[in-house]
Amino acid sequence: MYMNLFDSHVHSDNSHDGEHSITFLCENAEQKNLMGLCITDHYELDQNLAQADLCLRNSFMETGKARQAFDYRLLVMNGIEMGQAIQNKEKAQEILRRYRFDFVLGSLHCIRGMDDFAYIDFSDLDVDVILTRYFEEILELCQWGQFDSLAHLTYPLRYITGQYHIPVDLSRYDSIIDEILRTLAQKGLGLEINTAGLRREIGQTAPTLPYIKRFRQLGGEILTFGSDAHRAQDLGAGLDTAIEMAKEAGFSYFAFFKKREPRMLSLR
Repeated sequence: MYMNLFDSHVHSDNSHDGEHSITFLCENAEQKNLMGLCITDHYELDQNLAQADLCLRNSFMETGKARQAFDYRLLVMNGIEMGQAIQNKEKAQEILRRYRFDFVLGSLHCIRGMDDFAYIDFSDLDVDVILTRYFEEILELCQWGQFDSLAHLTYPLRYITGQYHIPVDLSRYDSIIDEILRTLAQKGLGLEINTAGLRREIGQTAPTLPYIKRFRQLGGEILTFGSDAHRAQDLGAGLDTAIEMAKEAGFSYFAFFKKREPRMLSLR
């Protein structure tokens, strides 16, 4: 097993869909011999912001306490998964000014005017229209660029293909995906290899190897790895696979973030 495993995408019970406390997650990370983890609880900019503010405040304080409690035993970073930031840029900027995060994940769980992809019945929808709009908003998010790494680039496939078994030819979107990856590379932003799909019916990472290779070809230098764990038993799951994929894509390092700066770890 690779020794420098750092999980940069972890949810506690301060996320609406998280199960365990930050302390419990840290205890489990230590038992699994992880080098460290970053707590990235959800902050959805299109949702109830009063509730989101309360959960974020609790997450930030509890992570700070855990960092002290596990000092010299486990690296504990204070992060956020900021969903749909471009749908409320003013509030997103306010949050980034208010909190001194170590790491900010940028993500898009829903496109304007629709629910989270997790709650949509895709049976009778035009998937091409939805995916086109999704990648257009992802590009807009990357052009905004006030985050450190882009989470689960192909998130909708988790449900479109994994749950509803609708085949998707992603090559139809290669042009705009190239533009997304090029924008990340030019801005010095990271791309996440999200391993949650390995534990789901879809059975693959987000994104898959060809897009990780393409990110490298377009000048991308920063990869982060995230299990997207919402419960302790999933901490670190699939990170060994992410490491092998990163190597195959031509990367020599992966990153975790501290004080919004990448800390590079060798893949060798």
